[in-house]
Amino acid sequence: MKSFSKTFVISAGLSVTMLACADPVAAQKPHPAGIIDLPGAIDADDPIGPISDHPWLNVNVDGLRVRTGWDDLEIADNVYNWPLIDDCLANALTSGKFIGLGVISGLDAPPWLMGGVTFTDAWTTTDVATLTSSTANFVTGDVGKVIVCDAFPVGTTIVSIISSTVAAPDQGVMPVPWDPLAKAKWKEFVTTLGARYDSNPQLGYMVMTGFCQTGEAYLATAQADIDFFNASAIAAGYVPTPDLPAGLVAWEATVEEIVDTYMTAFPTTPLLITGARPYPDLQGGTRAMNDIFAWGVATYPGRFGIMNSQLHATSTVGYFLNAAIYANYLTEPVGIQFLCSTSTDDNVARLSNSPPYGSDPLLSAYDAINNSFTAAVNIGCKFAETYEVDVENPAYQTMLATQGAALKLNASATPTADLSVALTDGKTTVDAGAADTYTVVVSNAGPSGVSGAVVSDTFPAIFTGVTYTATQTGGASGFTAAGSGNISDTVTMPIGSSITYKASGTISSSATGTLSDTATVTAPSDVADPNLANNSATDTDTLTRH
Repeated sequence: MKSFSKTFVISAGLSVTMLACADPVAAQKPHPAGIIDLPGAIDADDPIGPISDHPWLNVNVDGLRVRTGWDDLEIADNVYNWPLIDDCLANALTSGKFIGLGVISGLDAPPWLMGGVTFTDAWTTTDVATLTSSTANFVTGDVGKVIVCDAFPVGTTIVSIISSTVAAPDQGVMPVPWDPLAKAKWKEFVTTLGARYDSNPQLGYMVMTGFCQTGEAYLATAQADIDFFNASAIAAGYVPTPDLPAGLVAWEATVEEIVDTYMTAFPTTPLLITGARPYPDLQGGTRAMNDIFAWGVATYPGRFGIMNSQLHATSTVGYFLNAAIYANYLTEPVGIQFLCSTSTDDNVARLSNSPPYGSDPLLSAYDAINNSFTAAVNIGCKFAETYEVDVENPAYQTMLATQGAALKLNASATPTADLSVALTDGKTTVDAGAADTYTVVVSNAGPSGVSGAVVSDTFPAIFTGVTYTATQTGGASGFTAAGSGNISDTVTMPIGSSITYKASGTISSSATGTLSDTATVTAPSDVADPNLANNSATDTDTLTRH
């Protein structure tokens, strides 16, 4: 290696160690949709296996997510273990399914990239390939790794730990994402991967990595690691802003560069990023992730996908990652991965958000997974990566069929939502000069959520001094909580949500004849409403005088 490869150890409260070695738009595949089986990660010792090893032939399964490491695919510089992926695609072809592929760089960067000589006290014994350093802070897992570096003899390996300060729970070693060598090698790998697989119709989607620890966008949570990244970024020339520390400035720039590489390498395959806070929220993590979402959708409209891996029964659009999915589901590939399976009581509690994980009631295993699927549909997800133990559960098959169909509706070119409005003042006759109150209820019966529906009520001129309040159920938003005069709101309405307006005013004392009011709800142009008859409601009362 002719330039630098920096690495660090990720661990809560551990000291970090840095190692370095000197010197035209193509036709798009459809967005992935439905139930995606989520088996364990594959590697050279545990490949995907024959078609009978996983539920490839389950009629309720639409695809299978494949997870593997960079170190399992590029076993030496420019030497690849392609059969690991080829076998997955062959099974997909035989079964009529597709795969979603995610290759983890970060903690699964290959050993040939991870050598280093930044520790100045390092030396090798005469004629023996053994590296010794009292400052390198090697961990047990590093023993036996080859140091690929011109400064040491070929075959030099790490043979022991000397005065290490690393403490559990150590998670491993990864390259600094913006390190020039590590970044160049990852981009080279992505380009090679795309050249081989983008044209394969069984490759349904790719999950982008190369800027994070694993498959999600986490970069660092321990303060020691955050401090290291910030210092590394400043040394590399990145400058902090009022909103972001230098490490996240470097991270954003690196993400954009790597996403550009994916977009070029995979011009026809849907590409998604699994959102997470790269740093904790108070250190700019949420801001940085939202910056990338906004940049990606604006730069690659229709191609920049968003997902997260925390689906549970109480998931809503109130969580920032789910909000990003919902805001973009009409145009971008979007999906979600279950937080866990229902295979243990503890997992069911996690999915239920019940104690000790939350304050919601403990659900049955069936309700926990079914309600989670419903939450995914309401968020706007087009697919749900579902742990294999649940995909294979005989008791869940009807549910998988039903919820898979609902997910696919979110992926339809024109989402469908049955919007309706009801209006009443609870009377048939009213007195001129009297006070009156209308109740307007706007609902979305689905099967898709809606963003941009318009609610209107232009009150009759004889109904004066109108003020109103509005409340919601089911996650609706965009309405005016308290106002006066006519109602005119552009709202977001998940499936099953409703907005209730209470409008009060006084009928003119000189009014005669009838008091008639009409409220309407109109779907946005990109949503089909199958029943327009319930989009308008009128309440008419006879006026009396006393």
